[in-house]
Amino acid sequence: MHRISSLILSLGLVLSWSPTAHSESVAAFVSKEEQIREQMITISRELGVTCTECHKVTNFADGSKKSFKVGKEHMKLTQMLKENGMNGKNGPAATCYMCHRGKLMPDYKEPTPNKAH
Repeated sequence: MHRISSLILSLGLVLSWSPTAHSESVAAFVSKEEQIREQMITISRELGVTCTECHKVTNFADGSKKSFKVGKEHMKLTQMLKENGMNGKNGPAATCYMCHRGKLMPDYKEPTPNKAH
C-alpha cells in the first residue's frame, strides 16, 4: 500500500512539472539576482566601499562579518524610513548616502553634553 501511494505521488509530481514553469521560475530568480546586485552596487557606492567590506568572497551569504550585521540593520532602518514617507515622492528619499555621504563612517558626531563643574 505504501509503495502504491509513493508511486502515485511521484507520478503526480512528474505530471505537474512542465518546462515552461521551470523556465519562468529561473527567469524570476535571475531577475531577482540582478536586482540584488544592482542594489548592492548602489549601496557600495553610497558607502564608499567594495563588496569585501561586508561579504566574504567565498560565501556572499555568510553573515559573520560585523559590517554585514551592521549593514543589515541599517538596511532595515532605511526601509522603515521609506515606508514612513521618505520614499522620494513628496520629499527626500532615504538612502545610505543620506547619512554616510560616500564614507563608511559618517562624519556626524553627537554633541558632547556640558559637564557641570
